[in-house]
Amino acid sequence: MTDSSGMFGRRKKHIIETGEWSARDGRKRALVENPDRGQLWAYAETLRDAGYNVATCTGEHPDGHDRCPLLEVGHCELVEGADVVVSTCSIPRGDKLLAVLSAKGSTPVVFEAPEPDLERYGGATENVMFVPTPVTEQMLLDAVARAQSGTAESS
Repeated sequence: MTDSSGMFGRRKKHIIETGEWSARDGRKRALVENPDRGQLWAYAETLRDAGYNVATCTGEHPDGHDRCPLLEVGHCELVEGADVVVSTCSIPRGDKLLAVLSAKGSTPVVFEAPEPDLERYGGATENVMFVPTPVTEQMLLDAVARAQSGTAESS
């Protein structure tokens, strides 16, 4: 059964965004990665409203389809072109993705996780600003600013 928009009874296509950033326009670039489309939209809009050029990615499909190019081939134009990456621990293979994202000299990362998980992730990463969930708009903006300034520490 479907309604006029075709939304009922049909599985929505899972999309991993690939590609390149548009030419630099003076704004900082933020890549928001989150499988929860509501959070993805909210974080992206918060950053856009604050003046960021924002790209989004929903991460890997939970069934293992649509693999993350950063994990599969070690290269993602969206990550490499970003000034900051906002990610979440709720993605499959989160440990591996965080390890790749937080490699020394890489793009700064803001990583959200429930308080108990922050201890698990916190010890072995550099260049990461950890933020406990639930994340408010102000927490997100503060963490992104701190990550870009190089003061990566938990909120």
